[in-house]
Amino acid sequence: MNNLRLLMPETVLATLALVVAFVDLVLPARKSRVLYHLGWLSAAGVLGWVALTMGDSSAHGTGTLWAADPFSQFFKMTTLLTCALCLLLGLDYAELPDSGAGTFSALMLLSTAGLMYLVSATDLLLVFVALELVSISSFILAGFERRNPKSNEGSMKYFLFGAFSSAIMVFGISLYYGATGTTKLAAAGAVPGPMLILALVLILLGFGFKASLAPMHFWVPDAYEGAPTPVTTFLSVAPKLATFAAIARVFGAIFPLQTYDLTLLVSIIAALTMTAGNFTAMFQTDVKRLLAYSSIAQAGYLLIGLAAGSPLGREGVMLYSFVYVAMNVGAFAVVQAVGSAKGSYDLSAFDGLYKRRLGLALALMFCLLSLAGIPPLAGFIGKMVIFSSAVQAGQWWLAVVGVLNSCVSVYYYFAIAHRMFFKEPSDDSAIPVGAYVCGGVAVAVVGVLLFGVHPEPLLAGVRASAKMLP
Repeated sequence: MNNLRLLMPETVLATLALVVAFVDLVLPARKSRVLYHLGWLSAAGVLGWVALTMGDSSAHGTGTLWAADPFSQFFKMTTLLTCALCLLLGLDYAELPDSGAGTFSALMLLSTAGLMYLVSATDLLLVFVALELVSISSFILAGFERRNPKSNEGSMKYFLFGAFSSAIMVFGISLYYGATGTTKLAAAGAVPGPMLILALVLILLGFGFKASLAPMHFWVPDAYEGAPTPVTTFLSVAPKLATFAAIARVFGAIFPLQTYDLTLLVSIIAALTMTAGNFTAMFQTDVKRLLAYSSIAQAGYLLIGLAAGSPLGREGVMLYSFVYVAMNVGAFAVVQAVGSAKGSYDLSAFDGLYKRRLGLALALMFCLLSLAGIPPLAGFIGKMVIFSSAVQAGQWWLAVVGVLNSCVSVYYYFAIAHRMFFKEPSDDSAIPVGAYVCGGVAVAVVGVLLFGVHPEPLLAGVRASAKMLP
């Protein structure tokens, strides 16, 4: 029982989510917004708790199914930061009905709690339960706008792909149990026979669904387009990063890719994911779909660090994960503001944005340039470390593919920038921006600029946390 204290942050968050959900059942609909604020404060409070205990050795240890270490705490912090920022954006999201605000925040908290359990899991049973908690909450959130046909369609596709990926992972876990006699991931040193290797491949494919890796990415554009924009923002960041943390623990520390001859497979998946995401994004006219394919490509970049199979690669994944929160949340925050004002997320809605709201145009430009890896922004530092890890590991071809894909991404990111600064708007009236969206955009832009110009503190924290992964 003493080891349960290691999971106190996520357990408290899950408890608060249930409290919000149950109170929302009896509270009048007009009071539901109060519970939404409680949900946002819960995420922010637990984020502060995790951040303060990062260096506290008493908060570290191992249990029967989990491990609490600086590595898992780092990803818990990024997940909680994403949740807090997305709930902040939801306060200014006009399409969110007051009657469902409490339920919405409760589902966001439950999904975040599941991701926190996932990054600490050292047993495949806990991995699967955590993923199902995340998936079920996400299915509902993706279809939260029940009167929107696109929301219903995206949620259904998300659900069907999720059920399929869960079946694949369960099959992989059963094969793993047959090969090792346990579901614990501490079965390192197991003989890399055909059954174990097949089990690891199927488990990797199960993870690939949540991380939107090709060929498990087909649900992403429809789910992201139909979901409420704060949910799209959350889905594009938090589940992806937590899943990469789980992949790093399984295939980086416990079952090294090199030992089980999986390096080439992971490298091919990384190259395919980057290429499919970037080249498909070039043909999108809906900005939410464009950023959906962009997030697929970003998953490919992250996978390069894991394919490298080195400490530098692991550090690159952690560094890029942290700055990815700022880049993507900032971009989607501006997209939400423009989409709400124009009633459309089409590229034409961004025509002449600099005349209608210069601050939003500049913020979106900084985030897009950072996603493209343009110096001196934070995305450049993250990509440089990841590509360097591939070169260091002798996989220079993968680094070349990554650089070429980054060049391709500049095309569609600059397509948005071109419309913002070189197209005349159809309407000259200023775009209204809520205080909460302004706050989210400000946090994102500061992160993109600060960690690009002065990345040393973040690099030091990443190195210290990466070394603690067994």
